[in-house]
Amino acid sequence: MSSHACARPTRATIAVAPRLGRRASAPRIARAHRSTRPRATSTSAGSTSSSSDADASRAPYVGPPRVVILGGGFGGLYTALKLDALTWPDASKRPVVTLVDRAERFVFKPMLYELVNETMSDWEVAPAFEDLLKPTSVRYVRGDVAAVRTGDAVPFADGSTGSSGGGTIELASGETVEYDWLVVAVGTASADAKCPGSKDFAIPLSTLEDARRLAGAMRDVEAAFETDRAAGSGARSRKVAVVGGGLSGVELAGVVAERLAGKASIELFASGAGIMPESPPGQRDAARRRLDAAGVTTRAGTRAIKISEPSSGVPSGVPSGVPSSPDARLPSAASLTYAQGDFDSRTEDYDVVCWAVGQRVEAPESWPFPRDRRTNKIVTERTLRVRGHGRVFAVGDVARVWDSTSAGLPEGGDAPNTFQNAAAPPPDRFDVLPATAQVAFQQADYAAWNVWSSLSSRPLLPFKYQHIGDMMVLGKTDAAVALPVGDATLDGPLAAALRRAAYLYRMPTNEHRAKLATSWLEQGAELAAKEAPGILKSLGVPLPAFLAPNNNRP
Repeated sequence: MSSHACARPTRATIAVAPRLGRRASAPRIARAHRSTRPRATSTSAGSTSSSSDADASRAPYVGPPRVVILGGGFGGLYTALKLDALTWPDASKRPVVTLVDRAERFVFKPMLYELVNETMSDWEVAPAFEDLLKPTSVRYVRGDVAAVRTGDAVPFADGSTGSSGGGTIELASGETVEYDWLVVAVGTASADAKCPGSKDFAIPLSTLEDARRLAGAMRDVEAAFETDRAAGSGARSRKVAVVGGGLSGVELAGVVAERLAGKASIELFASGAGIMPESPPGQRDAARRRLDAAGVTTRAGTRAIKISEPSSGVPSGVPSGVPSSPDARLPSAASLTYAQGDFDSRTEDYDVVCWAVGQRVEAPESWPFPRDRRTNKIVTERTLRVRGHGRVFAVGDVARVWDSTSAGLPEGGDAPNTFQNAAAPPPDRFDVLPATAQVAFQQADYAAWNVWSSLSSRPLLPFKYQHIGDMMVLGKTDAAVALPVGDATLDGPLAAALRRAAYLYRMPTNEHRAKLATSWLEQGAELAAKEAPGILKSLGVPLPAFLAPNNNRP
């Protein structure tokens, strides 16, 4: 199929041509961000020219359809893998799929907590894109997206514009990637929730780098505790604050409390609605029991006002009679100012402040797509196609699915003139979907299928979310799983095993799944030998003699 000729770029262009073999070596475009020198530009199948020549006279692209996916999270990576796995009856319609992401690794975000308590390695939770995509024909380009340019502009009656063809992705490196079909899956990142200092002095948990920082901060707290004890200063307890009483904040508080048991006091700051207000009651109750057992202090009805440098050089919690120095302050130490209810604000020093409040959309407003005014997310039809843009889809946390059926607007067709306009619709017509990985998993299947359908002249399928339960981690061998049946909740070691099994099944490729299964079996055997007494006790099962401590059998 032909693609719309996009505006003549003045920057180097990344040539996206089909691979000759599914296991071919990684293409040079995967490292294109490392150089900004003029590069060869593809003008037609089998011919290239310098970027300056291409700027002067660009021949129309001739080749298979080019599908570009922005973002390598659950929505983006899984869409790419699904497209690669689909059967294409017409070989000429099989697209060249390119995945663009600023990072070199895919991050399985629900398991970042395992990096904080250091029960897993980076490769288990965050495998490299090149390793994951090696068995496929999907191309990988590492780079920051600077701009999205549609190849045409279709005007609407309300003054907004859409598009009916392909376009160009501009990278911060100065290079460009052309597309015939686009999938936007850039997701969200941690937001400051209008709290000054949260970006500079608090540590979020959204990326691999965040998890590494938090794990390092935990090691610092542990080392400081041991140093205090060795120095005879009373082995005082350190202090850690977790700001945010939602699901992620509670998970983080539980994991940190388990790791720093006896070495630090953990304080969880939640809103007036308490912890996990939107979670199933059974799961919320299980989490509350776990936090209470771990000694976590929950400060409900609080809001963070400011986070700054510690108010003094004395580490938090130092007894007044114990000498100290500014050098004893941990690198992660911060001062948290908060208000509780209608009372005046107060300020306390903490060795670590963890941030679990708010998310912001990673798609800049300069991108030419309609937005929901409240969330700034990209507005899509129920088919996940972006409103007003015939060849653009959006999935995951960046997408806001509009219930166009109830609004009386038609769906289907390739050109945007099937829509009345591209303006953001009233908020009450949106589907309410949780910002979870399972939504992105499911939308990836629909997005891939609808790209296939578009290329095959088939009708598009409207997205239908199937809730399959909620899972949360509370410790190395503790979790709470809300089953999709009534308010049934499973917690404890069995829930932890179920969570591991479900996430193993959801890993992106069979190769990574097999490596993980082997590693987890080995870890499980070691953990069973170490943790079995505690697990059996929590389940109310009598402890066998051979597992009893101080067993003196020969």
